[in-house]
Amino acid sequence: MAFHPPRFDHPLDLGTVLSALPKGASVKGLYFAALTRAVRAAGHPLPLPEISERRYVPFLNYPYADYTRLLFESAPLVAPRTPVGEGLRRLGQAAYSAFLDTNAGRVVFGAFSDQFDLVMSVAPRGWEIGLTFGKVRSERIGPAHYRLHFEDMPAMLETHQVGVVEGAMKLCGVRGEVLVDILAIDRAILDVQWG
Repeated sequence: MAFHPPRFDHPLDLGTVLSALPKGASVKGLYFAALTRAVRAAGHPLPLPEISERRYVPFLNYPYADYTRLLFESAPLVAPRTPVGEGLRRLGQAAYSAFLDTNAGRVVFGAFSDQFDLVMSVAPRGWEIGLTFGKVRSERIGPAHYRLHFEDMPAMLETHQVGVVEGAMKLCGVRGEVLVDILAIDRAILDVQWG
């Protein structure tokens, strides 16, 4: 394994991500709402009004391709003068909080939302509920050390999904580091350690 810090400045191509998505890939509406809140909080009008201004029901499924387009358009708005990857990371940091604010999130994570070790042990369940594609497996390496294995999930693993993990760390009150081993556009291992 060749773990390294995430490359938030690495060139990203929207077309490549979209073409790698499996047919019918979808995401829960709650993530669209979190994304539009982040853009508004940054003081910007919503991009792609045909997508961003729809009414999203939190636990209905919507096309992940639309979510990806909206992420790419929103990233420069929430993180101006930085690479797109940094904006995708920051938008990802709001995802855990958005999920935790739902009934399903409270059922999965609520009882131990401040115990990051336990959050990491059940983290795959969050992705399983939130997305209709891909697989995530959690592996405990040792105290304060987990690895998340992503398969069949072309979902900006080195940027957006790293942000998701960082957002969970922040809400749990821990400081740590996420390293990545990117195996393909849809496969990666995130090495998560904290102290």
